[in-house]
Amino acid sequence: MSNRRSMIVIVALLIFSLAAPIMAADAGKAKFAVTRPLYVAGSEIGIGTYDVQWESSGDTSNVTFSAIGKSLVIKAQGKIEQVSKKFDYNSLVIGKDSTGREAIRQLQFRGENIRILFE
Repeated sequence: MSNRRSMIVIVALLIFSLAAPIMAADAGKAKFAVTRPLYVAGSEIGIGTYDVQWESSGDTSNVTFSAIGKSLVIKAQGKIEQVSKKFDYNSLVIGKDSTGREAIRQLQFRGENIRILFE
């Protein structure tokens, strides 16, 4: 009976250790500089510096872009994805959206092993 109990404890600890990095990424914030007009979730983001905050539930992340020194606030929903290596710096990955405009395709966060993907 103690072998079975030990096995249950080991399995529970293994599950928790694998889930801990994902649970730690439930929320966060970072600063990003935008050097040319871009789009995210259909909204235009102008040139400037932005405080970006995110909150995640499961693999869905709600992201808020707040322009520093302006009243502009843009909300977008993305998919959070865990990667194997922590990022060295905050970065925007730029691509084209479905209409061909330059858009933010993903956010990468310094010191984190997560990124947020946008369609």
